[in-house]
Amino acid sequence: MLSKKLSKTVLAALAAGTLSMAAVSAHAECTTTIGGVMALTGSLGALGQQIGRGAQLAVSNINQAGGVNGCELKLALYDDQTQPSVGVDAAKKLVDISHVPVIVGALSSGVSMAILTSVTSSAHVVQISPASTSPSFTELAMEGKTGGYWFRTVPSDALQGTAMAMLAHQHHLKSVAVMYINNPYGSGLSGKFTEYFKKMGGKVTAEVPYNENQPSYRSEVNQALSGKPQALFLIGYPGDGTTVAREWVSAGGPMTFLLPDGLESQKFVDDVGAKYMKTVYGTAAGSEKTPSLGVFKADFKKKYGSFPTQAYMTNAYDAVMIAALAMESAKSDKAMAIRDNIRKVTGMGGTTIYAGIDGFKKAKKLLMEGKKIHYVGASGPLTFDQYGDVTAPMVVWTVKGGKVAQTGMIKVAAINKVLKKYAK
Repeated sequence: MLSKKLSKTVLAALAAGTLSMAAVSAHAECTTTIGGVMALTGSLGALGQQIGRGAQLAVSNINQAGGVNGCELKLALYDDQTQPSVGVDAAKKLVDISHVPVIVGALSSGVSMAILTSVTSSAHVVQISPASTSPSFTELAMEGKTGGYWFRTVPSDALQGTAMAMLAHQHHLKSVAVMYINNPYGSGLSGKFTEYFKKMGGKVTAEVPYNENQPSYRSEVNQALSGKPQALFLIGYPGDGTTVAREWVSAGGPMTFLLPDGLESQKFVDDVGAKYMKTVYGTAAGSEKTPSLGVFKADFKKKYGSFPTQAYMTNAYDAVMIAALAMESAKSDKAMAIRDNIRKVTGMGGTTIYAGIDGFKKAKKLLMEGKKIHYVGASGPLTFDQYGDVTAPMVVWTVKGGKVAQTGMIKVAAINKVLKKYAK
């Protein structure tokens, strides 16, 4: 029979309509369960399923390396359907029923913000998002409202908004309309882009918010077109974003698109129609080329058969790895201990540890010997500041031959140079 603790985990997962990402073993002597809340359906479902696989791969690698503190690691993954209310309900089940010390997620900034403010912060549970980029999280941490339990393995849109403005400027765009999903992700990214594009001499002809799940966005599209822009910066997710893009093209809008991380999706391109993606300038959080990235790609292909071009799979992998390393460092699975050890396993000064089975084995050995480690992730070096933020380069991507393709990188140093130049 399953242990009582393990049975609770299975029942909680079944209640969410999904089993734990790791196979249940009736023979495990002990089990440590962490939570996951991600968009497996809804507007972000096309991205979320692959991001979930990144987290699943980390669990698999960790267990093949002997687990965490001698226990099998399990991920109870819930689908938030890209809806804040569903995400909060899932997080409450994970905290109140499964008693998880860590939740990896969510993806949408709107969902992550709802979980953070309604569940994890007050419950003193660690939350690590692999994809929520709104600058609002930094502001919340600055106000002391996260208790230090908030982390994200992806940089703030303070970086992406600036990088997109740089990209538009480099391609001699003088006027851009912005349409953005009306949530913390959309408003935050729109605000940063508009601020820096204007500072570089560009004109934002319109900033038009749109709400999710509308049958049509023709009114918003017409508003965005009224200033006769050269291009559209569309901030959203596959699904509603597809509808907006189709109606933009149908209304005669220029087929020059600026697209962020949320739309770095082959499904989005296919659904809109690659022939309408005449000129695409895209950005997304990048992964520095480290040995961890190579290990991640090889292991991902081995486990799933292919490696899609999209954002945040590496970030989800790293979120799980960091949580597990923090548990090993603390010799505990308590949330406060994990919180207090995350920076210890990612800070500078220790022995460099890379991703994968061998990397985790090496880390376990060093930590057991009382030595310091520095995890360099699949998404790059991860050094968290006092607000739980990291910095990372921005990938530049486009649509080439109908396929999403990464074409370059904007380094953090280049972004910081622009930020410094135009500092208030």
